[in-house]
Amino acid sequence: WVQKRYGVRLSKSHVSYWLRRIHNPYNGRYIPSIELLKPSEELAYVIGVILGDGYTTKKRRTIRSYNNVRIGLEVKDREFADEFARCLGKVLGRHPPKKPRYRKSTKRYVVEVKSKTLYELLKKPVNLDGLKKYIEHSEDCVATFLRGFADSEGSVNKRGQIRIANTDLVLLTYVKDLLQRLGVTSTGPEVNIRKGSIGLFRNGYYRRNRDCYYLRIRVSSNITFYGKVGLSIKRKRRRLEEYLRRRQAKPPSPHFSLYGPYMESFLVI
Repeated sequence: WVQKRYGVRLSKSHVSYWLRRIHNPYNGRYIPSIELLKPSEELAYVIGVILGDGYTTKKRRTIRSYNNVRIGLEVKDREFADEFARCLGKVLGRHPPKKPRYRKSTKRYVVEVKSKTLYELLKKPVNLDGLKKYIEHSEDCVATFLRGFADSEGSVNKRGQIRIANTDLVLLTYVKDLLQRLGVTSTGPEVNIRKGSIGLFRNGYYRRNRDCYYLRIRVSSNITFYGKVGLSIKRKRRRLEEYLRRRQAKPPSPHFSLYGPYMESFLVI
C-alpha cells in the first residue's frame, strides 16, 4: 500500500526498527513539516530572536539522510541563551532542552540545533506574511515575539530610553504596529546609521551595506512595555527598573509566563 501510494518500498526491518523505537520514520525531524507546527508563546519568542540576532544556515555539501541545516544564536548574555534554548526545546519537544555552550574564542554563549522544519520556516529572507499566524495567534504570542525581538535588537540607556533597531524597515514598521496593539507607543522608524558608514564588529571593521532604522519607545509607555513585553536580559531589564525607580513609579507585576524558576528572582524590584 505504501509503495503503491508513495512510491517507497518499506522492508520488514524498517517497520520493525520503527516499532521498537530503534529508528524514527521522521529521520531526526522532531516536527516533520511546517504544517504540524502549532502556534505557541515559545515559537513566537524563537521567531522574534531569529528575526533579530539569531541565524539560519545550510551547508552546501549535502549528506544523505543527515540534517544539514541549523538555527542558532550567539550572544554574551547567558540568560538570553538559556531562554532561547528553553523555547527551542519546548517547540521541538526536546527534554531537557539543549544547554548553551561557551565559545572562548568569541566569549559568547552559543545555542544551535538542527531542525529542517524550523529552517524552512525561518530561513532568510523570511516570509513575514507567513509568520504572522504564529506571531498574532494571541496577545501573549504577540508579547513574547516582541520580547524575543527586543532581547535581540533592543537597548536601554541610563535615561530610560528604550530603542529597537533593525535594517529591515518593513519589519520594524510591523513591530511598531504590534507594540501599539499592546498599548505601547513609539516614534519612528527613523534612520539611525547610514548605508556606507564604517562599523566595528568583534575587533574588525566593516562597511555597512544597508541603512539601519530604530524605534524609540515613548517614556510614558515604559511601564506598559515593562509589564506587557519585558526583557529577558538581566542587564537591560535592571537598567529599565532603575529608571522606573527614579521616576518613583512602581512597575506593575509583569506577566512572564515563559520564564522558568531560574528567572523569577530577577524580576523582583
